[in-house]
Amino acid sequence: MGNALAHRGPDDEGVWIQPEAGIGLVNRRLAIIDLEGGRQPIANEDASIVVVFNGEIYNYRELRDELTSKGHRFVTQSDTEVIVHLYEESEAEFAARLRGMFAIAIWDDRRRQLVLVRDRAGKKPLYYSRAGGDFHFASEIKALTAAAPWGLEIDYQSLADYLAWTAVPAPGTIYRRIRSVEPGHVMIVRDRAVHESRRYWRLALGPKASITEADAIDQVDTVLRSAVRLRLRSDVPVGVFLSGGIDSGIVTAMAAQESSGALTTISVGFEDSAFDERPEVRRVAGRYGTDHHEVTVRPDAVKVLPKIAAAYDQPFADSSAIPSFYVAAAARPLVKVVLTGDGGDEVFAGYRRYVAARLSGQLRWVDGPTWRPAWRGLCRCLPAPQSFRTAYAFVHRFVRGLGMEPADRHLSWAIDGFTTDSLRRLSRSPDWLAAIQPASRIVHDAGADAVDAMLANDFGTVLPADLLVKMDIATMAHGLEARSPLLDHELIDLVSRYPASLKLGGWQTKPLLRKLALRYLPETICTAPKRGFEIPRLRWLREDLRSMRDDIILSRTGLLADLFDRNRLELFLARPPGLDPARWAVRVWTLLMLGLWDRTVRPAQCEPPRMS
Repeated sequence: MGNALAHRGPDDEGVWIQPEAGIGLVNRRLAIIDLEGGRQPIANEDASIVVVFNGEIYNYRELRDELTSKGHRFVTQSDTEVIVHLYEESEAEFAARLRGMFAIAIWDDRRRQLVLVRDRAGKKPLYYSRAGGDFHFASEIKALTAAAPWGLEIDYQSLADYLAWTAVPAPGTIYRRIRSVEPGHVMIVRDRAVHESRRYWRLALGPKASITEADAIDQVDTVLRSAVRLRLRSDVPVGVFLSGGIDSGIVTAMAAQESSGALTTISVGFEDSAFDERPEVRRVAGRYGTDHHEVTVRPDAVKVLPKIAAAYDQPFADSSAIPSFYVAAAARPLVKVVLTGDGGDEVFAGYRRYVAARLSGQLRWVDGPTWRPAWRGLCRCLPAPQSFRTAYAFVHRFVRGLGMEPADRHLSWAIDGFTTDSLRRLSRSPDWLAAIQPASRIVHDAGADAVDAMLANDFGTVLPADLLVKMDIATMAHGLEARSPLLDHELIDLVSRYPASLKLGGWQTKPLLRKLALRYLPETICTAPKRGFEIPRLRWLREDLRSMRDDIILSRTGLLADLFDRNRLELFLARPPGLDPARWAVRVWTLLMLGLWDRTVRPAQCEPPRMS
């Protein structure tokens, strides 16, 4: 299991085994804090509490001072040892005191229990399984399959979720017997079984604060700067992933101001100017005098896609994993830790779907079961948009969403993956879809305000299942740690209690963050429309990847052949009338990555483990 995770921790390996208790812990270490003394596992004085964890506790110095004043003795300068003594002090309630990203495992010998904890947003992954009478847990699925490569039956609910969301939301995984600890949860394991799982944090959307926009911007400025400052704590070099957007731009500006020397920034660019943000990047890097590095991506998609599929363990169809991999590979020779702008869109309402949600809230009088057939009829009359980021594409997608149930609407506006109906039209037999639960089990009306509801649903689905998994795997595959100041829980708690009208009062996305950015960035960057960390996916599927696409999706053997009718797939690859190119590209990419996983990754996971 440790060998399978060597890429996440190339610096060291630590193993602790207590045969009489039937417990073993292994840690692969990426040394960031206390390079010599922070080796894991770490125990308390009598070894009754033993800890391994992945991530960083940013407020460890403050917690250490507090625990020292209460009589706890420390033998290292690491953040890991803080977890040991904080658990001694408050047991499973300790997680609420941590400001950081983490997947933690604690063996409590006195109570004969294992405590598993995952951070609030889901930055760090944590999987578990019970196979052959044993309980296993790990940061990646490949470590679990190394321990128990049997009983890896497909979970068809998770498969349908993947086809809808392009990733598998927790607590499911593609395998029926492997599960994911949900973000913000503490799990207690006794006698090799889950005894209890409870939430220690949730996104709070109320009560709403009474505050002016100017005061809100000042508050965000203060709390975000604190989050950036804490994330610069490191005993190794720290850099920033700098794109042309405001999220990473603000993080770069604050980090440069808080750093004692020149800050390292790393950017990725494409030769295709439509996807290249380097001109904006250079303006920010120049303003703050960073030690700036760029990598021009000329990806050979046919070669890189199998590597990406293998790294993610289960089907994963976010195409921006490709540039994420390239920028992580470019950063690793320069730094060991990077700050990112991840989370800005999900916290501050940065997508156009939040504008759509606000409009739907204003149109409640024509939104409901009675009106949905009319909206569906109108959508059928409208020609399919031929490009993605246009006003007409937004209107078309908005109208299409109004004709759907609320859960399917969120899915359509957020991802545009396969709906149950679209899967049924492609399937050889509807049997595998018969027991599939609707998206409403994980998407629900989480707030009275439509914008708050959309934010909450994104926070529970797209953010932890897709965006955070993408960055964690891309960076850790290269022995690189990514930190996200915009996902600091104190910042999230602050902004979540602002009125929705303050977070999104008009047509412009994330107005609070844009106005804060005017203090730090050129105005042209602050007011520019969102571009996203994208690749020329549509062109690739039509040209560069066409042969690979057809070979995998139309294969006569494998999972896709078992699930779908080949003739229907052929018609789908020709793009059915009424299906716009952007939605077609999302769904074809999703099928391609599923077939690639089934062909190259799944067989390797089912092999017997190799000992070394």
